[in-house]
Amino acid sequence: MKKKVLGILIALGICIPAYASIAVAPTKVEINANKIRNNYATTAIEIKGDKAKPMRFRVYSGYFTVSDDSKVVISDKKGDPMDISDRVRFVPSEFTVPPGKTQKLRINLANIKTFQEGESRAILYIEDVQAKEVDVPNDYGIGAQLILKTRVGVPIYVDKGKFVKQAEVQDFKIVRGKDGLYTEMKVKSLGNSRVRYSGNFQIVKGRKLIAEYPLLGNMVGVGNTYTAKQKIDTSNIKEAGEYTIRMVLHYIDEKGTRKNIKKDAILNITGEI
Repeated sequence: MKKKVLGILIALGICIPAYASIAVAPTKVEINANKIRNNYATTAIEIKGDKAKPMRFRVYSGYFTVSDDSKVVISDKKGDPMDISDRVRFVPSEFTVPPGKTQKLRINLANIKTFQEGESRAILYIEDVQAKEVDVPNDYGIGAQLILKTRVGVPIYVDKGKFVKQAEVQDFKIVRGKDGLYTEMKVKSLGNSRVRYSGNFQIVKGRKLIAEYPLLGNMVGVGNTYTAKQKIDTSNIKEAGEYTIRMVLHYIDEKGTRKNIKKDAILNITGEI
């Protein structure tokens, strides 16, 4: 006897080849409302289905928040001033994509004058209408059958009025993990709009640059503090001594200007790394 369990597999703008071939482009929508003359904004995304068979999708909107670890959290909270899910319009709302083809989905954001100052957001779901049946075996020979529906979420961000993108690195240090040395930093978003950062690390001995490698970028939500840990690439450190780990973080502010933040930490190598 098989139990049937209903589940929903959610992805944020990515493909899930194990269960369904859904791809969207772009994977997020970002709009600067200050550059729009009218009281509405229009944009579009493209949806691609399976290469071998037609797929039918339905579209609907929702709201999300961003956690301190920079993950999207689906929310049904009512009355949040950042929530613009009820002002997102889209055409078509249900459609079939032929094998190997794409469908353009037109999006309209209505009544922008009523949006709050700073960041507002919504999420647009593209859901596969046809549920998938996936057998789930177990050790007792009594399998379950998972009735799976797949949906892709496309975040929509709107910045309006006097919005500020400002980052601050509140702490930067070196810590030891089970498998090596790590940098650990806390990045805070001080403004009323999200901040996306990237950058690089430099390993310096005296005045000599020993190595350079990328800083893994991320997004920090409004008012959030994100703690980022990244393993130090010590492959070019050949001898004991004192080294400087220099972090160079950069982000783009609300004016489109690149901002740089530099922080140093001392790394003492006395034996095995």
